[in-house]
Amino acid sequence: MPVPTLYPSLLPFSSVLKGAAGDILQLDAPMWLTRAPGSLDILGGPSELPGSASVSMATGRSVYSALQNRDDDVIQIRFLCTPAKGGNREWKGHISTIYTKKGPPRSLAVLQAQFEEDKAPWMMVMMAIMIGLRRTHQLNTPKQGFTLVVWDRTPDGIGFGSEIAVATSVALALKGSTGLDKKRVDGIRVARAIVYGYTEVLGRSIPMTQVLTSCNAQKGCLLAIEHGMDPVMTWLPLPEHVVVAAVDAGGEAPDPEMGLHAMTGARMGLEHLNVALRKAKQSQRGGWGQVSSAEFEGGLRSHVPTKEGGKDFLSKFKETSDEGLREMVNPEENYRDRALSEHHVRESGRARRLLQHLQDYGRTKREDCLAESGRGLNSSHRSYLEKCGLKNDHIHSLRTELTTAGRMAGLFGTRLAEHGHGTFMVVLGHATAMPRLREIAAAHRKKTGLGGMVFNETGQGGVLDGWWEGVLDANEEENLSSNASSKP
Repeated sequence: MPVPTLYPSLLPFSSVLKGAAGDILQLDAPMWLTRAPGSLDILGGPSELPGSASVSMATGRSVYSALQNRDDDVIQIRFLCTPAKGGNREWKGHISTIYTKKGPPRSLAVLQAQFEEDKAPWMMVMMAIMIGLRRTHQLNTPKQGFTLVVWDRTPDGIGFGSEIAVATSVALALKGSTGLDKKRVDGIRVARAIVYGYTEVLGRSIPMTQVLTSCNAQKGCLLAIEHGMDPVMTWLPLPEHVVVAAVDAGGEAPDPEMGLHAMTGARMGLEHLNVALRKAKQSQRGGWGQVSSAEFEGGLRSHVPTKEGGKDFLSKFKETSDEGLREMVNPEENYRDRALSEHHVRESGRARRLLQHLQDYGRTKREDCLAESGRGLNSSHRSYLEKCGLKNDHIHSLRTELTTAGRMAGLFGTRLAEHGHGTFMVVLGHATAMPRLREIAAAHRKKTGLGGMVFNETGQGGVLDGWWEGVLDANEEENLSSNASSKP
């Protein structure tokens, strides 16, 4: 059979494989190559309860994976990344190392001990992906070993959806190796598998928004998600002359726990609200996104405590209608339930208005519409400061420079992405503002020695076109024979 042509988006990876993995991959034998982009959180969240809305975008930087089945029972995984992300890593074992004779993976305690002994604790992330796929009936115990090579080409700054891109790319490679029909692969199912695996194996909650973006985003589009039992996704093409860019402020993540704290406090507030609604024999709410700003200000806010200690909440609510909430509450923390609930009420509204204003700009080209879109980002960032407790000097310094340049420079709004987990600022502006934006970023780096990178290229979700199966270095004689046999 003729060898399928390698996609242009995978050409950089093929070059890397020949130099960095030619010793463990057979380049003249079939393999699967996959790609999944990073993601940029633009507006919405961090709550993803029913009724909430979020807007995101896939980035132009991706994580790549190559998987090749073996004839023996060896599993070998090589991870290629920059020194800033921990450098290259490698693990080698057997199917029996991570799977029992009956088929299921070994217990998490046994796996963790094994990887600690092998000085490869990062392998628990790989297990989270495998177990997530298995629990969602998308992956079986391998009958033969495999070689997996992962190349992280996302930026070195903290965030930018890098970790999620790794998980998505690896998940697609593992699914591809089973021989499943690509047309039957559902991005929502892949996303759920990754979220499930991270929760069960690593005890971590990761945003569904980011995984859906890495799986399903369209190039040149924003991805709007209405969250619920089945997320509803809409692709909105970026209007002509509009740019959404990410600027790295550098340094450590501003507050990695801010998003979790904000989400927990808001869900605590929602529990109080639903108790009051039940008593009044009114319909309960599945999330703050189902409450309008007018309803919140019109009286619903009064059912939510201004402040509450985690210990007091756990004492009052021995059981909650919100599954898993008690495990999220830290008894040693104090929560501003009402302020955090208000952040979530207004955040979903801001996300929806952003989309509407951008559509209006695309239709009318009126700059005021673009300005209104930017105000949503600015308002969200202020809410981070005032309601969620964000405090970070280098973030504040960069944002001050961006807002000072403002509309005169073609920059209309800016907001911290990833709810404190990263160091990237998302900026909405006119395409002509890119030179000025790069000047501001360079000045920030010169002043602080931190960050300074600017990215504005959009990407395509891995489920949509990030799959390829074929041979990198086909044997020339086999090609000639194949071509000859195909002639009439």
